[in-house]
Amino acid sequence: MRSAPSKAGYAPIVTANPADVPRLMREEKPNLVLLDLVLPGSDGIELMQEILQSSNVPILFLSVYGQDEIIARAFEMGAADYMVKPFSPTELVARIGAALRRQLAPSWGQPSEPYHLHELTIYYCEHSVLLAGEPVVLTGIEFRVLSELAASAGSVVTREQLLHRVWGPANSGDPRLLRSIIKNLRRKLNDDAANPQYIFTEPRVGYCMAGNPSAHTTA
Repeated sequence: MRSAPSKAGYAPIVTANPADVPRLMREEKPNLVLLDLVLPGSDGIELMQEILQSSNVPILFLSVYGQDEIIARAFEMGAADYMVKPFSPTELVARIGAALRRQLAPSWGQPSEPYHLHELTIYYCEHSVLLAGEPVVLTGIEFRVLSELAASAGSVVTREQLLHRVWGPANSGDPRLLRSIIKNLRRKLNDDAANPQYIFTEPRVGYCMAGNPSAHTTA
């Protein structure tokens, strides 16, 4: 795993001891963290939470566990990406690059006007979401997926388009990532998949959100 990032020009800092991580974060200040889900004497998601308490670096999980529930939990807790082993060195480098680009360039041509429908309001520029006037806490990836759907409200966005736009070209073939995020979003928005108000599924194609009525009205 270390050789591929090194050949791509990155400078990996490697440890097999989770207890070393807090010190390495303080001293080395890495731009990105790669974690396994199962670590010696530690849980990868718990370690990620510790890291995120003091740093907002993107965290990419590398794991043999590919169940939707596990991936969803990792994203809910703040993961930037999740790769299921085995994967190629080329894909790993591509996903690292995509995560770093998202971190360095969070503004991506969002609409200037908020999205508003029923009790949901999305403020693109502020990166904030309200539901019935109360803040909805979303991870960075969750906000990007929701924003992409809202920015294309009224039109279906295919799974491939969402994966490409949010995670980068290397993710165009892994729909598990998207399913996990949509599941988290629906739960946080109190949106019933069987009778949705906000996020609609187009079977075998992708997802869409209803058009933004507020964009066509005046105060």
